Amino acid sequence: MKTLKTTIIALIAITALSSNAFAGSVGIGVAGHAASVTASGTETPGGASPNTDESVVSATAGNTFMLGSVFAEFNFGETERFTLGFDYIPGDADVNQDTLSKVRASTASGIDNDQGGTRSANATLSDHITYYSEFIIANGIYVKGGFAQVDITTQDTNTASGTSGTYGDVTLNAWTIGLGQKGTFGSNGGFYKMEGYMTDYDTFKVTSTGSVTNGISDNSSITADLDVIGAAFRVGYKF
Repeated sequence: MKTLKTTIIALIAITALSSNAFAGSVGIGVAGHAASVTASGTETPGGASPNTDESVVSATAGNTFMLGSVFAEFNFGETERFTLGFDYIPGDADVNQDTLSKVRASTASGIDNDQGGTRSANATLSDHITYYSEFIIANGIYVKGGFAQVDITTQDTNTASGTSGTYGDVTLNAWTIGLGQKGTFGSNGGFYKMEGYMTDYDTFKVTSTGSVTNGISDNSSITADLDVIGAAFRVGYKF
């Protein structure tokens, strides 16, 4: 993800200048996330296949997982009530707990025999980055809002002997909101946060490539929507 390198460079520059340009502090730390992802979508077949089972198919998927992240932020002002930062999750997680499979029957006439087989699919979330702002309401309780991006990598296999299409990978944008509580520990700048959040990803559409039936391109498409609800515990150091 190209934006990650740009963000890190920008953070270094902000950190170097912050002591002279702003009142406040810089914080860095790690976080543990427990989250649940839900997805719903439809697959629309291309127009080349004569199979009667090739109608629009709707499905839902979901998974729960635990991941770690690193974050960095700047707390503005003497009271540090307003914060800007970013959070990066280097790990990955499957959208569905189990790989979904569909059996595609060959036609009795033999027109589409090379396309019969079992198709299995899943998707992986990776390189998740969130740019966020926080505002303390009172007593360390804060509201959070942000913009996120994540890479979706498809895991698409087919046992058909013919030329079958595959779905490409995409990068999704999302908006996230949250509510949390922050506090400090020790005497050397230690701090912690406990928060709950919800992330709503943009609806996306991908079209398969490389599928040919009877010499005709047969490009199916998938449209889907993803949402994540999670909780995070953060611990860090500010200076």
